[in-house]
Amino acid sequence: MRRPFKRAMFFTGLCCVSWVLASDHHTGATAPDSAESLLVRTLDAIRAERLDLALARSDTLVRRQPDFRLAQLVRGDILLAQTGKLDRFAGPRSTDPRAGGLRDEARARLRRYAQGPPQDLIPRNLLLPPSDAEAVLVVDSRASRLYVFRQEAGEWKLDGDHYVSIGRKGTDKQSEGDQRTPLGVYTLAGRIDHVDPYYGKVAFPLNYPNEWDVREGRHGHGIWIHGTPLSTYSRPPRTSNGCVVLPNEDLQSIQPLFQTGKTEVVVSDSVAWVGRDEIDSVRQSLERALDSWKTDWASNEVDRYLSHYSDEFRAGDQDLQSWETEKRRVAQGKTWIKVGCTHLSIMMVPGETNLAVVDFDQDYQSNNLSNQMRKRQYWRLENGAWKIVFEGTPKLS
Repeated sequence: MRRPFKRAMFFTGLCCVSWVLASDHHTGATAPDSAESLLVRTLDAIRAERLDLALARSDTLVRRQPDFRLAQLVRGDILLAQTGKLDRFAGPRSTDPRAGGLRDEARARLRRYAQGPPQDLIPRNLLLPPSDAEAVLVVDSRASRLYVFRQEAGEWKLDGDHYVSIGRKGTDKQSEGDQRTPLGVYTLAGRIDHVDPYYGKVAFPLNYPNEWDVREGRHGHGIWIHGTPLSTYSRPPRTSNGCVVLPNEDLQSIQPLFQTGKTEVVVSDSVAWVGRDEIDSVRQSLERALDSWKTDWASNEVDRYLSHYSDEFRAGDQDLQSWETEKRRVAQGKTWIKVGCTHLSIMMVPGETNLAVVDFDQDYQSNNLSNQMRKRQYWRLENGAWKIVFEGTPKLS
């Protein structure tokens, strides 16, 4: 005789995740044959009280991905539920500290299917991503997701998303060993193929600490995007020492898009999805500020040029006063100046209020000096006007 099954037994430990699966569809679903999709379909069968179907799906999943610990846990719970000996998700193992991490992973994965990324909006950070990059990566630490954006007909479109783990202590890294993942806009600085198997098959260092981190006194090193131990499909949401960790097969699928020195990685606490009109409005206001800065520099009117710099400006050891002294000295020897800016990129910086990082190739010519360089500026909105708070070159190592 079949024992009565109570739907709530699986989801008490998942904070009412049964509501997440209550609808007949899941927004923005990933590939239907992915491990994550199979997991959610298994839980969907549990919600429908079809334990035989749930067990069949979980069997398929663990055969395909035997190192998927969460899938193994769900399968074990299905078997216990059939005997009537289960009163909650991961019930008999609820005192095992690992069970809490697996419950957190289940919440994160299920939340993705209930509230998938909106297809007609993009993250507010992506004002003008670099045009010569194949992809831009956006990490939403709160949702445990990494979104991949690729160019399509001159616009950046969402190409896919993946489950990730971050630092044990969360985000906003400040110092060496604090087990936090930094917030900001970072660049892939290299590739490491021969890594310890704990980090999967390959790792991609980020340029933490970047220029803004250094300016703000943050330090540390070794922040990577990497895979999971070869014997583990995935890790709970907060289990790294600060790195961004993907399942190995997910990292393998997107790594052809990675370009050292070009691929930007936006790491945020929570992604703000906005319409393209808002993106265009903010981007255009920054482009106007940059054009005005360039024009005033070329005029050799030092007061006009310096009006674009914040009182909080710093560049290395220089504050605004020492910067002004240097620029007034240099201007005395100029009879004409031309400034060109190409390959522009503008990104809003997570974890900061109205701060943008602006990159461009600068072509500077004057009567006594000519040079070309890649320049990076940080602009902050102060009293309705964009002001430069940092200026220098991109830090990639």
